[in-house]
Amino acid sequence: MTDRCIIVTDGDVDRLRRLVRALKYSLFRDQRQIELLDEALESAEVRRPDRVPKDVVRMNSRVRVLDSDTRQRGMYTLVFPEEASISQGLISVLAPLGIALLGRKRGDIIEARVPGGIRQLRIEHVWHGPEITRKGVQDGSRRRKLRSFESIPRTAVAA
Repeated sequence: MTDRCIIVTDGDVDRLRRLVRALKYSLFRDQRQIELLDEALESAEVRRPDRVPKDVVRMNSRVRVLDSDTRQRGMYTLVFPEEASISQGLISVLAPLGIALLGRKRGDIIEARVPGGIRQLRIEHVWHGPEITRKGVQDGSRRRKLRSFESIPRTAVAA
């Protein structure tokens, strides 16, 4: 696992800090996840969006990962909790996998403690908003176009 500092855009860090403040003293079920995100943001290198390398995972990035144990690939989009839907691959930034992905870059190996144990994943590719909309994303043998106007269910899946 890489222990390097993560890179986060200034807009993302502002919105994520507001989220942390809002949930820190609430009845949110998993306060440890809030603490982990807060710690990650405290040590993050904050940059303007145009100064963040293209292969860094940001909010709303689509990521292809390779599981080190199963050798299976997965596709995820890192989103805010209110947009999360595990069945659609929309992973909350408050989920263990979401926190592990935030600010990492292509080639990094991340670890996330999930209900089934610890998953070790290698980030293979990162796509961002306009790139996803324009080109679509290759997911295995099928190609799926993602459009900015598609409706995303407002399911609150946090972890």
